[in-house]
Amino acid sequence: MFKIESRWDHKYSIHVEWNLGKRCNLDCTYCPAEIHDNHSPHTDISILEHAVDQLAALNKPLRVSLTGGEPCVHPKIESLLAYMSPRVEWINITTNITRTADWYINRPFVNHWVFSLHFEDEGWNERARKVVDFYEKSNNPLIQVNVMAHQDYMDRVKSAVKFFKYENIPYVLRRIRWTDQHDWFDDMKYDQKDLDWLLENTATAKPNVVVDDEKLYHANDIIKEHQNQFKGWRCAAGVESLMINWDGEVHRATCRVGSSLGNIYNGTFEQPKEWIKCTREWCTCAADIPLSKNATL
Repeated sequence: MFKIESRWDHKYSIHVEWNLGKRCNLDCTYCPAEIHDNHSPHTDISILEHAVDQLAALNKPLRVSLTGGEPCVHPKIESLLAYMSPRVEWINITTNITRTADWYINRPFVNHWVFSLHFEDEGWNERARKVVDFYEKSNNPLIQVNVMAHQDYMDRVKSAVKFFKYENIPYVLRRIRWTDQHDWFDDMKYDQKDLDWLLENTATAKPNVVVDDEKLYHANDIIKEHQNQFKGWRCAAGVESLMINWDGEVHRATCRVGSSLGNIYNGTFEQPKEWIKCTREWCTCAADIPLSKNATL
């Protein structure tokens, strides 16, 4: 492997992974405190809108993915989406599916949904059914389900996968990262049979990565097959992507390679112009893997 690019023509745009806030209405044990709690204040809508204006001033097509915490608990999320729509080419939301199916259906500004299905509470079954309800009723059912494969709830995980396969719902299986550094997956926490099952099941979502100009993969499968070591490679993180933390601090990508780029909420953010040499042992985020990168030093 010597080269990776997005399957789509994303090298001329900027993908912004934007953590709107730490507030979440779930409390998954594997979600680190640095990105979630149930009490942090919501960022004022005027600050968020000003950040959108700063992104638009970069004069490149924007693809924005709203994350959290749980972005859909922000009381002004609908206003933010309406403000973003004429300024952003493509809007994605990653959500825990705790609102009603009709609420998701009636958000016309959202181009793509990532529904993360968590299994530590009894509501997982109802949330899985809401995904199907959305898929059947929506006029624009562009979705992906992240099936969060907690090792203690593998019976639930397997039931959900069987259900989504039957309903033709695109999904990826996500092994849980428990480590503080988020540099690898704790595969040893799984029973061997469960781990074998996880590794045998490939994503049914569309491939989104081109490897060596010819092979198509889903980014999650590159992670699963341990092909995600790019230390020393040149990467377009910061040029093709940005990551906005819940407090407005900006980094090149979710891996946070390199130093901070400033804070977009207080006006100190500046986008880099050059690619960066990767210093990470593993590229562990499915949002970062499709960024252009190559092994040329």
